[in-house]
Amino acid sequence: MPFLRPFAYPLLFLLGLAPWSAALAANNQSGATKPGTVRLFINRAGGGKAMDVSNTLDVPVDVTLRISRRVNVAGVGNGLIRTRVPANSRVRVATLSKRQPGGPIMFKHSFSYVPLFTPEPRQPGSVAGPAYALPWQGGPFRISQGAGGDYSHNTPRGRHAVDIAMPIGTPILAARAGTVVAVHNGQAGRHPDPAGNYVRIRHADGSESAYLHLSRGSVRVGTGQRVKVGTPLGESGNTGRSTGPHLHFVVQKKTGDGMVSVPFRFAQPVESLPNFASREPWDHSMRRSTSSRLTK
Repeated sequence: MPFLRPFAYPLLFLLGLAPWSAALAANNQSGATKPGTVRLFINRAGGGKAMDVSNTLDVPVDVTLRISRRVNVAGVGNGLIRTRVPANSRVRVATLSKRQPGGPIMFKHSFSYVPLFTPEPRQPGSVAGPAYALPWQGGPFRISQGAGGDYSHNTPRGRHAVDIAMPIGTPILAARAGTVVAVHNGQAGRHPDPAGNYVRIRHADGSESAYLHLSRGSVRVGTGQRVKVGTPLGESGNTGRSTGPHLHFVVQKKTGDGMVSVPFRFAQPVESLPNFASREPWDHSMRRSTSSRLTK
């Protein structure tokens, strides 16, 4: 079997077989990782294998690594490894050695992680930096999909986004002062733009906040307009790739690969505003994404 390219596992990948070689290990060790990703790297370490997790997120992640169907494998106990990888770091989480020097190492592994982040203030996982006002009027509403959510918050552009379930027509307000750099206001349904109708605002530090899935014709600001905290932007809706009425709110920064989401914090708890609008039941199940592969 010809040698495969280096192992660089994203959060999800297919089940398969992989050979091992010194050349593959060397290439893998030097491979670069993109901003806003968490990846598992497998490299040769003497006669065994080393497993490193690279975390280029701006928040820590809790990692779970399961190693099963072990053949000639030592050094991993019962095969279950849980550890925390700090933000913007690379950590060795396991080193596999051979029980018998003459035979190959074979195993199956699964890898998952959970970002330690919440936009709620004064909570474990809350971050420093500018505090964003709640970008809506009324409530109380709830976060229906948080950071790292399996449904759609699993890419670098949206990993730290939050979805807030709210009735269509809820007033949407600027969460932070800045300049409007993009708007979309004419979409009626799911297509063509998965973001639906939206407003994007650039802030003084170069970061941008985006307000997605707004109602058609509701956007009240234009490109180039300066806004302050609380400026009306439009109304919540259900346009674009949306499974129910909600606001998708995300803060992003530019990198060499485009826009990457960054962690942020709200100035007050999401459910703290007084209730003058009915709450609509809508939620996404929160599951840990898992990857697995059989290696030999």
